[in-house]
Amino acid sequence: MDDDVVCVEQQNEKIDKRTTGCSSRKCYVGVDGCFYFDDNVLIVKDSGIFGVFFTVLQDMKHLGSYGKKFEELFIKGFYYHGFLVGRYPGRFLAGSLILTLICTTGLPALQINLDLYKLFVPFDAPVRKEFERLTIFNNLPQGVLEPKHTNRVKRQLDSLKATVFPDPIRIDVIRFYVIHEENANLLESHTLRRIYRYTIEVMNTTAEFNGKIYRFEDFCQKDYKAQKCSNELNIWLKYAEVLFQDGNGNSNPNLQLSYPVMYLFNQPKDVGQVIYGVNVTGRKREISSAKVLTIHWYINFKSSPEKEKAYVAFRRELDKFWLSKKNESKLNFISQNDKAMNDEMLLIIEAALPFAAVVSLQLMLFVILSNYSTDITKSKPIEGYLAVVSVILSLICTFGMLFRLGMPFNPVSCTMPFLILAIGAWRTTNRHLSVEERMALTMSDAGLSITVTSVTDFGCFALGHFLSSIPAVSDFCILTACGIMMDYFFQITFYASVMVYGGRKESDGGLISCCYKFKNKKNTTDNAYMQQPYIHRWFGDNYAPFILRKEVRIISLVLFIIYASLAIYGCTSIAVDISPRKYIRDDSPIQPFIDLADKYIWADNIMPTFHVMNPPDFRLLHARVRMNELIYRLEHTAYSIGRVSTNFWLWEYQRFLNDFPDVNYTKSFYDQKYLIDFFDQSDNQQYRTHVKMKSNVTNGEPCIVAFTFQTSFYGLDSWDKRHKELYRWREIVAEYSDFDVFLAGIFSPFLIDQRKSIAPSSMQSIGSAISVMAVLSIFFLPDKQSIFFMTWSLLSISMGVCGGLSLWGSDLDSVSMGCIVMAIGLAVDFSIHICYRYHRSSQQTADQKVRESLMVVGWPIVQAGGSTLFSMLTLPLIPAYLVRVFFQTVMLVNVIGLTHALLWLPQLISSLDPCERVPLRFRYPLKEHESLSLSR
Repeated sequence: MDDDVVCVEQQNEKIDKRTTGCSSRKCYVGVDGCFYFDDNVLIVKDSGIFGVFFTVLQDMKHLGSYGKKFEELFIKGFYYHGFLVGRYPGRFLAGSLILTLICTTGLPALQINLDLYKLFVPFDAPVRKEFERLTIFNNLPQGVLEPKHTNRVKRQLDSLKATVFPDPIRIDVIRFYVIHEENANLLESHTLRRIYRYTIEVMNTTAEFNGKIYRFEDFCQKDYKAQKCSNELNIWLKYAEVLFQDGNGNSNPNLQLSYPVMYLFNQPKDVGQVIYGVNVTGRKREISSAKVLTIHWYINFKSSPEKEKAYVAFRRELDKFWLSKKNESKLNFISQNDKAMNDEMLLIIEAALPFAAVVSLQLMLFVILSNYSTDITKSKPIEGYLAVVSVILSLICTFGMLFRLGMPFNPVSCTMPFLILAIGAWRTTNRHLSVEERMALTMSDAGLSITVTSVTDFGCFALGHFLSSIPAVSDFCILTACGIMMDYFFQITFYASVMVYGGRKESDGGLISCCYKFKNKKNTTDNAYMQQPYIHRWFGDNYAPFILRKEVRIISLVLFIIYASLAIYGCTSIAVDISPRKYIRDDSPIQPFIDLADKYIWADNIMPTFHVMNPPDFRLLHARVRMNELIYRLEHTAYSIGRVSTNFWLWEYQRFLNDFPDVNYTKSFYDQKYLIDFFDQSDNQQYRTHVKMKSNVTNGEPCIVAFTFQTSFYGLDSWDKRHKELYRWREIVAEYSDFDVFLAGIFSPFLIDQRKSIAPSSMQSIGSAISVMAVLSIFFLPDKQSIFFMTWSLLSISMGVCGGLSLWGSDLDSVSMGCIVMAIGLAVDFSIHICYRYHRSSQQTADQKVRESLMVVGWPIVQAGGSTLFSMLTLPLIPAYLVRVFFQTVMLVNVIGLTHALLWLPQLISSLDPCERVPLRFRYPLKEHESLSLSR
């Protein structure tokens, strides 16, 4: 820099020119102070508005020096990399293809994770710990009690212990919910008789699979040494038919038809799990009508691939049977089994797979048409086609490597990866240069931008992996992060090699030269401007001046205010809604069950099982009182049915002991003689599995390791109520930490705890992702002003996507959370291109810089956004919430992102950067050649 004073007068600003003391420095002096610049130091002579402002800039300038060093390093590195690719394209092309073949061997290792519990239960959710402790409880030994005579329960337990299953066991429940077409009362004698007859007939159902006939006996759980399936679980229908005949049941002195526990000969029988939509009367809550009945059978068979497929075929035959009965009885039989949701997730994947080929063809068609030109030197349709192939190869490598490492695939990951197109960087290079030199210049100019977008996208999704509490979203983020870096690798190797081969034949039409009948005989010009295609020149000559007009800026500002208002309204009104229907197809046959469950099953009778893992010594009175106090508090919460619904073995055991006048609780409570007699009674056999006992304990000493009890709740007709009450129950049992109590077996465990964690987890992930992108940009973008514009754009686009999803009808859940994180990663592409090109421009005024930037990157941005939008057109045909939210997110982020990149961001940059300054490409030159355009 020479010693002349460089003072720039800015329009509409009161700035004086002074030369005193400004030797060998650029000097900008405001009316309230004087401040000086050189290449590395900022000196503030006077205080005031400018002084404070530029003090802040001084700190940013030191921070930005690291970014400049990174910029120079990457530019030089990409220059040499491009030169090598230009000289040895075959080696880079072959290397990337060999890597693809190697990674292909990992594809057969694909594992699909369909376990909703593993996918959607937050890592830190209480229900996860409860589920793990439930497994511990179930694995505790039952304990040995030697009865005087063996009973049926004992025989079955011994049989299970003695049975060795070399193959894995499939355990399931075939369950059908019965409702009347007109929502009529089902507790009518003739209706109950008909339903029970159907349960007998259905057990004769057969299914043919691979030439073999399968019957009910091939899948059901049989009684000890039985050859036929039992209908014992549905025998209550037969008794209920008699009880409700002519209303005699209510007058029977031996029967109390209370709900959810009925009493037969003064013995409690739980009916809350088979009858729903109940109307009760009187203080004893006697049943008067019911809208939903349940019939079910236990499934237990040796699993094998063929047997599993046969089981699916058998269930289809069951559905056909109940459909035929619907037509003759006006009864609807709604199917449900414990694995139905898992099967639905698999069907979503199977429904989406065919559209992957359709999307690829759409992308290929778009890039071929959008890159075709009548000027054969600028026509690159095959290069565009191979850009899509590059993305496909990167996906193959990503999936192959991750599947080989054991990472499972889940339905949330069924999202189309973003497409990066790096076409057009050749259009501003000098065609008289060698191919090696042109590729070197192309990579030095475009490589840094590609690196910035890839690294920031990678950082966004990598952070989402660590911050997201939802396993499915976490897996989606790490899968996408790896895909981004693999796509980046293929851009600078495979696709760069393709561009070299196309460049060698550019004068003949590139890689499609064989399709041209006539060669272009016109002399080419070295004028970079005239080399630009018409669409590029239109963006610079027509579009840019239009959006920079004053009246257009005013209209644009009004539109932005409207946009921001709608976005803020949408963000503030978005609701957390976790429902099972979001994880199944819209036309799924279990949709009616979800509606039924929301209205009746998950509302009328909720019976959580409370597990006591550290039982007290029940010989002590205060221990029994304290346990009763815990149950009493649970029975008196807002939605409790009360004492009539509590199922507790201890109370029945105490009644049993009271029949023996000489029993002393202090000495005889744990006497095995009484315990054996109690559990041997038919009415008390149901409690044996509730109690875990020690073996080889001195008779009379405490022998109970753990036990369970149940009490019921009703009126929980919304997920908000269920969530609130669940945490209330947890708070109560937490106060009895000496008992070590936890609860399990309620609602849908993969849903309930999401409601508490999804909102804070989403805000943390979104905020952290934007922050990380801003920090990473410091090391790549030319100056700090670019970081401000990029961060503003990210915030605005992210806000618009969140608000748009809310206004479009989506809710805040694990699916939309993953899509929002994805939107942030996609949004950076729009802002980074404009910011980078603007601050690499060699023009002298802001308007000229905007004009040049849009001329260079305007059309590539439209191509990238347009190709994505075009490829999304068929996704709404997939009837699933998972895919629908992804479609909405991609549409919103592309439409809003294009609007920011092509309208609001150029206007904002030109408004806030009116200064004429030395372009960065001249301040940090690499070569004397003309720089290249940025494209992606």
